[in-house]
Amino acid sequence: MSKIQIIPTILVNNFEDFEKQLAKTEGLSDIVQIDVMDGDFVPFQSFEDIEKINGVKTKAKFELHLMVQNPLIEMEKWTKIKNISRVIFHVESKDDPKVCIDFARQSGWLVGMALNPETALFVAEPYYGLVDEIMFLTVYPGRQGAPFIPEVKDKIKEFTAIANRPLCAADGGVSKSNIGELAKLGVDIFCVGSAILTAPDAKIAYNELINRAMNGV
Repeated sequence: MSKIQIIPTILVNNFEDFEKQLAKTEGLSDIVQIDVMDGDFVPFQSFEDIEKINGVKTKAKFELHLMVQNPLIEMEKWTKIKNISRVIFHVESKDDPKVCIDFARQSGWLVGMALNPETALFVAEPYYGLVDEIMFLTVYPGRQGAPFIPEVKDKIKEFTAIANRPLCAADGGVSKSNIGELAKLGVDIFCVGSAILTAPDAKIAYNELINRAMNGV
């Protein structure tokens, strides 16, 4: 089993809530995911005043999960934001995946491709050699706390059996009740929102998830 990574995920629609949730993640992970929503690809919209992030003091780097119809337009906006390390766009979006990958690379970012629960794995196959990770949405995207979709586990199992594959990430509905099983299936990265950020103590919740993932329970 590769080294397990748990990335706290922030899904909010205003900057004030972003700051509050980011504060809860301090000291947990060296990377935090920001969910970016356009109100079109998913029915919810994230905050637009992203430039305020440059004024936030944090040791964490950011990865972006772009739940948007036009990731190229969105990536252009985020080139002005500091500490972006990875950008993940959806294969179901309207822009050419190869162009999205090239733009991310030219911006100095790692790049991932996300698949919605209903998207077949073969859609992503042409890009395995071009991206750093494939992220499986284990919920229907756009709302924190959505129920886990167990059928996605079959797709994850098929992917992790591939030799020389990109990293495997799971995003959505990950909790202490299922993270061990997902780790045993070969998931490398877990993007976790409500199981950490709504817990009474985020650090305790984070550490319990790490322990369960590492021990496969």
